[in-house]
Amino acid sequence: MNGKRLFRAVSLGAAIFCAVGLFPEAEASSGATLAERLAEASKRQLPRSAAQDKVRLTWPMTPGAARYRVAILSAPEYAPQNVIYEETVSAPGTEIALEVLARKEGATFETAYWTVRPMRYGGASLGDFSAPKPLSSGERHPVAPLPNSDYGTMAEPPVYLVYAWIPVRKTSSYEVEVWREGERVRHFYTYETILYDETPLITGGRYTWRVRALDGYGRKWSDWSEPEAFTVNTPVTVAALGDSITHGGGAVTAPPSRAMYCWESYAGLPVKNLGKSGDSSYDLLARFEADVLPYAPKYLVIMGGVNDFRAGVSAQTTIWNLSQLAAKCGAYGITPIFATATPISPGLMKYISDIEPAAWNWKAEQRAINEWIMAQPYAVDVAAPLTDEDGELKDELTSDGLHPDAEAKRIIGEAIGKYLRETFGL
Repeated sequence: MNGKRLFRAVSLGAAIFCAVGLFPEAEASSGATLAERLAEASKRQLPRSAAQDKVRLTWPMTPGAARYRVAILSAPEYAPQNVIYEETVSAPGTEIALEVLARKEGATFETAYWTVRPMRYGGASLGDFSAPKPLSSGERHPVAPLPNSDYGTMAEPPVYLVYAWIPVRKTSSYEVEVWREGERVRHFYTYETILYDETPLITGGRYTWRVRALDGYGRKWSDWSEPEAFTVNTPVTVAALGDSITHGGGAVTAPPSRAMYCWESYAGLPVKNLGKSGDSSYDLLARFEADVLPYAPKYLVIMGGVNDFRAGVSAQTTIWNLSQLAAKCGAYGITPIFATATPISPGLMKYISDIEPAAWNWKAEQRAINEWIMAQPYAVDVAAPLTDEDGELKDELTSDGLHPDAEAKRIIGEAIGKYLRETFGL
């Protein structure tokens, strides 16, 4: 979290590339030289990345999984004598060079199998290996990156988008574009496979985004991915202003682009996600006009304070900021609905290098904030069902001690959705 933002990836505003060589090294499984495969790819008008003899494997996300253990097998059973190759990845997919098959005599693309096991952040198993599938069920010679997002199925995508995709083998960097009705409105270069957009997307319309891989000199290494389409609606009835808990993401590695880790997905009604990872209550107040008013919501769910009390900011300061947010809502005819600040688990947070230790008095400050929140005209308590007998975030509901995971996001979303329906008839 770069101190505050755990899920944030590095993005570059200009194309800065490391010259790591013109081509990735040749792979030997097919017997053809790299030059021969490049020539064949050129004839077929395929990108150079497709010249690699590789296969892309993908699988559904497992709630709470921070990593996945992928195994290539010589027989349809996970057993030590059948394992040809294993690797651990954080995305729900990977590209594997078929040269690994040479490690097992007689193994071929047509006869090998693959399986995957979800894992917690610390490495503990989260389940058994999946039923082995033929390796040939994967996508051989993929020509473009595969997006890792659910924006097309979200009722309301976040105002601060996060672009994510399955890593491409042996690439140096990536180029990302966002288009609105025929006009390019975003253009990024990045070395990462999770890219946080720091500029809010506030203009309504139909959008698409796409990504492609680049080589060490910034040249095309893959085709563009298939465009991922989504719609930005303005105005909206309900919006939610908050930090990373509202923005989304969880299990340390899952980005906000996945609906599973966005509480808005469980509300049962459209909620515009105005969350931004790392925000304090002061940040929420500072961006109210820029991020809330363009959507002209009738109701605004406000959830903030976690990044205050864990960093030692006094409850008095947080309450003042939240009260000013309520005043701004009143000035613009918006009804504010406050959600309580969720607890944390310092014992788990200490294992994540990017998260600072919590302030010694965080429980008292959180309690004071939440008492003020529950005294407001419209408030919903989402913290209570997430809290254990010690006043901390339940270990089974978080991977890093700070961010609620999928089950906790479901609890939050359902509680807020129920409150909105019962209180306002939405």
